[in-house]
This record gives sequence, structure tokens and C-alpha cells, in this order.
Amino acid sequence: MADTNNGNAIVKPWTVIVANLPVRIDNNIRVDNCNINLKQHWKRQGYLINNFQPLYDYRGHSDFALVEFLRDMEGLKSAFLFDIAFAKKDRGKVEWEAALEQTDELFAWMVGEEDYNKNDIVGCHLTSNRDLISIANIQMQEARHYRMVLSNLRESLYSRAQNIQRSEFVSRVQFLIQMVDKHEIRFHLFCIRYSIAKEFNNLP
Repeated sequence: MADTNNGNAIVKPWTVIVANLPVRIDNNIRVDNCNINLKQHWKRQGYLINNFQPLYDYRGHSDFALVEFLRDMEGLKSAFLFDIAFAKKDRGKVEWEAALEQTDELFAWMVGEEDYNKNDIVGCHLTSNRDLISIANIQMQEARHYRMVLSNLRESLYSRAQNIQRSEFVSRVQFLIQMVDKHEIRFHLFCIRYSIAKEFNNLP
């Protein structure tokens, strides 16, 4: 399912493509060369990785894998940071597609609309197992979620208002409003910084 009406799109669950994974040949079949250890390695670096899924075709291991991050906003932030870390090392999508010489280096980038719609092993897996969603839509969903939380907390406070002094009641409500606004602004600014980083590194 795709939703790309409101700006740049990514997939949900939040996913990064890792390319050029090391493989070995066993009985004419390409097999995983202990790549599962990468998941633990990246988790030790602080990335909020939920799943590491190598992709296979008729020849065996395709040397691609999908790295899925935790499904909340912290997971999305972690996926963005993972993408940026590879881009800063000139090992993002553009460099992978432009590579003319064989290398042992890994490449990685955040899955976007182009990857999702490609007719290859990655695109076929993505369209079958993940949804394409715009960043603007994510922001709206998060804003709606936190406003609902705020509304529920307000109702809870109102129901207890008789036992709380007016000044304390007002203070609590104002604090909750500030927390919601701060979260929305923080996420919005992070998306802006991510977009700037992508442009700076000439990524699509």
C-alpha cells in the first residue's frame, strides 16, 4: 500500500537497505558469510534494530539485506541516523549505484519510493511486506496520537480537579501542552535536518 501524496516517502516498518554483503560459494550456491553478526554489531553501536533479513533469489544470497528498526519514533530516528552515518562515509545509495570497481565495503540507505517501486528482489519484497508512507503523513499521525494522549490526560485531570488546587491544575495542563508541542517540533526539525543532510551528500 502506498501513500505518497504529502512529500518524501519511506516505508513502514522503518527499513534500511544494506548492499554488498559478503557471501561465499557453497556447491554453486551463494550463501551467507556470517552476516547475522552485523545485527548485533550495529545494536551495540546503539542502533534500535528489530530485524536483519538477508534477501535470497534463485542463485542464493543476493548480497542485499533489509534492516528493520523499532516501529516507534525512536526507531525512525535511529534509521535516519543509520542512513546518515553511511552517507557521511560516501557509502550511500548514489555511491553504490555509481561504483565501478569491486569493493568489500558495505553500503546502506533508507528505503525510499524508488526502491519500493523497483522490479527487483528488493522492490518485490518491499511491496509484499511493507507500506510506503509519506513523512508528512507520519507527522500528522504522531500529532494526532499525542493530541489524543493530551486529551485523555486533560480529562483525567478535570475529573480530579476538585482535589487539586487551581494553580497546580493549570500548571499540569500547561506542562502537558508544552510536552506535546515540543515533541512535534523536535520531530519536524529532525526531518528538516535529515533532508538537509541528504541534499548535502547529494543523495536522491
